[in-house]
Amino acid sequence: MKTYRHLVFDIDGTIIDSAKINMLSLQETVKELRGDVMPLEDLYFSFGIPGVRAMEILGFPEPEKAVQVWIRNYSACAERLGMPLFPGMREILERLRERGASLGIITSKLREEYDEHFEKQGLLELFPCVVTASDTPKGKPYPDPMLEYLRRTGAAPEEVLYFGDTAYDMDCARSAGVDHALVLWGCLSPEGIEATYRLEKAEEILEFA
Repeated sequence: MKTYRHLVFDIDGTIIDSAKINMLSLQETVKELRGDVMPLEDLYFSFGIPGVRAMEILGFPEPEKAVQVWIRNYSACAERLGMPLFPGMREILERLRERGASLGIITSKLREEYDEHFEKQGLLELFPCVVTASDTPKGKPYPDPMLEYLRRTGAAPEEVLYFGDTAYDMDCARSAGVDHALVLWGCLSPEGIEATYRLEKAEEILEFA
């Protein structure tokens, strides 16, 4: 198994088991702003892309304002239901750092969302380089977030492995020339998604450091 100097992670569906919170809070947002209740399965498309893009697809004329409503509903839903890490994830991340791996984040969350959610989880110190949707003009599936990570860290593409749970994550890494691992513990629809690796269990992450 190849090892990598930089192990970079998506958040939702990869580190945090947040699918239910994402979908319920988006459903609440659509109902609040438009009055209709969309089936949860019709909202799966939003998982892994920037919130503004999701709101554009949903047809909101002011997507930035709609995202702020979603952030509010997301926080309230997370407080109500909890926002757990996937089992064993904290220990895995700590062991990777002990082994000398450089850990990073590339997320479709805005910077304010990342700071709030990861501060509550006590994980901010684990990730010296974080690229959020606030940091690049284009988010996933475009390569811009990964290229920004490479620019900030000075890493070569072959030194980096990106872990994510959606086709958007895989496309972002592939377009930047970076290997990519699809994590099946958080993937809603894995069929047809191309990836360098497909991981069944979170413990498999340790094999790459």
